[in-house]
Amino acid sequence: MYTENAAGHRPLCTVELIATGHAARCPGERCAFWERGCALRRIEANLDSSPETARLLLNLRRELEAGRIVELEEARSFLAHILNLEDGI
Repeated sequence: MYTENAAGHRPLCTVELIATGHAARCPGERCAFWERGCALRRIEANLDSSPETARLLLNLRRELEAGRIVELEEARSFLAHILNLEDGI
């Protein structure tokens, strides 16, 4: 279960903060990227230098949370496309 920090506050959502510059509090276990903690926090340093990838992940999270079924290959293909675009910048 999601646990708040010692002061009882939830941290800001990492992917939202990087993608948009502002963020709501972390939704914890309700998040599509929650797996024994925030899965995206583990790649936070990489996302910080790639806001387009963070926006992609945020959009993917929103679609998953809205109940849309996203095929794994579709997500991989889209992510590969975005990463290739960023390499060319």
